[in-house]
Amino acid sequence: MLGESLFGKVRRKVLATFVLNPERSFYLLELIRFLNCGRGAVQREVSRLSKTGIILRKNIGNQVHYTANTDNLIYRELRSIFSKTTGLIDLLDSDLKSCRDSIGMAFIYGDYARGTASENSPVNLVVIGDTTMDAVRGCTVGFSEETSRDLHITVLKTSELKRRLVSRDRRIREILSDSKIFLSGGQRELQMLSTTGDDLFAGIY
Repeated sequence: MLGESLFGKVRRKVLATFVLNPERSFYLLELIRFLNCGRGAVQREVSRLSKTGIILRKNIGNQVHYTANTDNLIYRELRSIFSKTTGLIDLLDSDLKSCRDSIGMAFIYGDYARGTASENSPVNLVVIGDTTMDAVRGCTVGFSEETSRDLHITVLKTSELKRRLVSRDRRIREILSDSKIFLSGGQRELQMLSTTGDDLFAGIY
């Protein structure tokens, strides 16, 4: 992918974290845990990016915090690169946070989950929970414009998923058998939803 060609692994992770979360600040140990990368590598990248003005360094109490410099001349270009490439999934995950309470499960399937996406591939999102299509669209309203990717959304209440599984709905079965990237929930929860039985959805909410 473009992001992988332009930046090394650690720098890519550090840059994506800051430019896709401009409202958030991180102290160094928090960032290391968040990225799950080596301390020395993260510290070097943060130091370099701070010196170039791409991220800002500030003292908060006894801690040194870092945040994206949204006034930097190339901030918008960096955000565009990461939102269209390696940071695309992170951006969608961030958008969904505003309606996370009503989402029991969310995952991406299709080309992006399989790692075969092209520039024209849509992002296919499934949301399962006590929410509506309008609510999910409201959370993700800016995603397509910012990433230049079509977002195809499927929203299911757990009762509807059960009904369609029982009726052997072909599309639902194709989605469940496809590769996935989970944004909320995980494979274990999905397996619970995919079993048959009277207590299929007990304790999901």
